[in-house]
Amino acid sequence: MILPEDFPYITSIYVNDCYTYQNFNIDLIQHQPFSHLILTGKNGSGKSTILRNLNLHLTKAIVEGKNAITEAKNLRELLNNNSLRNSNLTSVPNWEKSVDEFEKITPLFRTEIVPLLFQSRKEIIFTYLSTQRSSNVKDVKVPTRQDEFKQQLEQNYAQSSSYFINYFMQFLINKKVAQAFAQLENNQDGINSINIFFEQLESCFRKIFEDEKLKLVFNKDALKITFILGDGRELSFNNLSDGISALLSIVMDLFVRVELIREDVDDLTFNPCGIVLIDEPETHLHYSLQYNVLPILTTLFPNVQFIVASHSAAIVSSIKNVTIFDLVSKEVLSDDAIGKSFSELMVSHFGLDNEFSDFADDLFEKVNTILKENRNNIPLRNQQLKAILEENERYISPTMRFELEAKISE
Repeated sequence: MILPEDFPYITSIYVNDCYTYQNFNIDLIQHQPFSHLILTGKNGSGKSTILRNLNLHLTKAIVEGKNAITEAKNLRELLNNNSLRNSNLTSVPNWEKSVDEFEKITPLFRTEIVPLLFQSRKEIIFTYLSTQRSSNVKDVKVPTRQDEFKQQLEQNYAQSSSYFINYFMQFLINKKVAQAFAQLENNQDGINSINIFFEQLESCFRKIFEDEKLKLVFNKDALKITFILGDGRELSFNNLSDGISALLSIVMDLFVRVELIREDVDDLTFNPCGIVLIDEPETHLHYSLQYNVLPILTTLFPNVQFIVASHSAAIVSSIKNVTIFDLVSKEVLSDDAIGKSFSELMVSHFGLDNEFSDFADDLFEKVNTILKENRNNIPLRNQQLKAILEENERYISPTMRFELEAKISE
């Protein structure tokens, strides 16, 4: 089994070209045993490009046992050899595309990734989750062998995420059947391990739904599991809000991977090491749940390094042991983000001019205009300012009122 001290976590990423910006380095802070990474920046700054190319590098190592940088160098030599180039004309476009993609970034790892990741792919976690996520969970007809899930890690690693999400209900039903056989055979270890699995799963779902009374209910006749909420409502995996569905897709994928690894190494307490790439984990989520996404994931999967692209101040300020990198300013923010308010982060790290809305900015502009135009007519000035405050009373926060009153008293 690979332990955190031996795993090749990412330590830096040199970005040669992410379309918008070129030639800069992202050095992760040396937290132990690793640092998570959150990439921020405006739309089009290259966050998704970096994640996609990290996925290419890691997939090349895990699935093929090859180093993408070495592969790019070899392909470039082929492209520069006219005789080989001319004899492989149909392959040239693919070679050129591969070189272009592999050379966009150069990730550095704590230890050499090849052949370690290839040889150990059945006991490590790796997945790339793009912005297009949903939990389209298929119905179950009959229980199946768990071997079908294990084969995904051996034969279809690159597409395993969609399989684990789509067949998550199948995985749970198979677990319930295994639990029933363990009870028939009085296999106490088997009973306890499956009980712990479902307890952890239910606890996780309670956090996601923000409902401490949520229960997972197994319907043995219909071969399905549903959610019973604290208010009595019953929900299935496929009639959830877009936000919950998107978050569940992450959790389902990772839960299946961890459980398969634990079964394979015969250690039900083992926390696998790995790297998970997530593009905008906050997608469709309410702000309170945005703040809880990474704490949920890092608690459930403590030896996994999360590399995340995000626009959310809630995401940025939610966890420790993290490097926060702004692709626009190239500034690094560490754990001190946890102590900052969302509004402060929106100004200092997300590029806003101030913490107020456009409505508030317009209101300040009106106040400034009145102050300038009525500098010598104090009664008229005060009358107009009072009218503005009364007209917009319901929209003015205490902080904004303080700023306005300070402006008026200048």
